[in-house]
This record gives sequence, C-alpha cells and structure tokens, in this order.
Amino acid sequence: AVVSTQSGHYGRGEGGIFCEACIDGVLELKNIAEDHETDDMLNELTNIVCNTVQIPFCKSIIGAVIKESLADVENLNPNVTCTNIGACTADITPVPQLDFIPLPEKVGDTCSECTMIAGEIISLLENETVDSFVKEAITELCTVLPISDCETTIDGYFDQIVALLKNLDGKTLCSLVGLC
Repeated sequence: AVVSTQSGHYGRGEGGIFCEACIDGVLELKNIAEDHETDDMLNELTNIVCNTVQIPFCKSIIGAVIKESLADVENLNPNVTCTNIGACTADITPVPQLDFIPLPEKVGDTCSECTMIAGEIISLLENETVDSFVKEAITELCTVLPISDCETTIDGYFDQIVALLKNLDGKTLCSLVGLC
C-alpha cells in the first residue's frame, strides 16, 4: 500500500541513490511525525519513563520536548535537509509531482505501525551521534530544571533506559506499552 505525501510534493534532488533514499527517509519521518498514533505511542512511552524515573514535572517537560521535536520533523523540507547533510548535491524546487511513501503491510494495524516506529527508535538509540545529541539536550535541560546533580541523575536514567530499549525488539516494546 502507498500514500501520497500530505505536506507537499517534492522533486528529486541530484546525487543518485543516496539522495533518493534520503528524501524517501525524510518523507517517511514526516509521515510518522504527523500520525496521531505516534503521539499516542510517545505519550504512553513518556508515562512509562516518567513513572520509572520519578522526576518532578517529568511528563510536562518530556511532553514539551517531544511536541517540539515532532513539529520540527513535520516542518522539514526533504530537499533542503538532504542537501544540508550531503546526500543530495542540489536543492531542487518542488515540482507538482506525486511521491508515494510505502506504509506498513497492514495499514491501520496499530501493532504493525508501532512495531515499525519502535524498531526505528531502537535503531536510532544505537547511533552514537543521536546519543551525543541527547546528552547535549540533557545538559541544556538541566540548566532550567530545579534538580540537584541534574545531569548525573538524568544522564544515568537515560543510559538505563537506552540499555533496556536496546535489549528489546520493536514488537516487545509495543507489547509493553499495550499496542500489541
């Protein structure tokens, strides 16, 4: 099954297979970020994390960070993004052409969709760049949180959660949050 992008139609930048794969990836991330089921899954995951770490204002802080991050992803321009990271060699002006994005085999099947998204999240957690980005975000977050020894505390919880998630597959994670 395929679905047309809702936020616009994008031409293909120059740069070969990496450019096309990058644009497809950014469009898929935009579709995931715009999906209401993604919000539900992230809210449930936030509840689980915040019930585990028990930090004051955890749900509102993480919820705000997630909401802002999803908005950033929803506003990505695939051509500009892929040019900026070097996957495409030129930014092509959008053309009135339909791009189609493959969806999970069972559209509307919450478990399949959750498993796909959770698998991507788990894969991202194994990326050192993502890890360092999150650690930088923790440092910035701790400048506004009234928690003594904030960086050490949150960083320790983050490391524990990442270690836990790395040992799970997408379907198991979705089962734990009640979506499978």
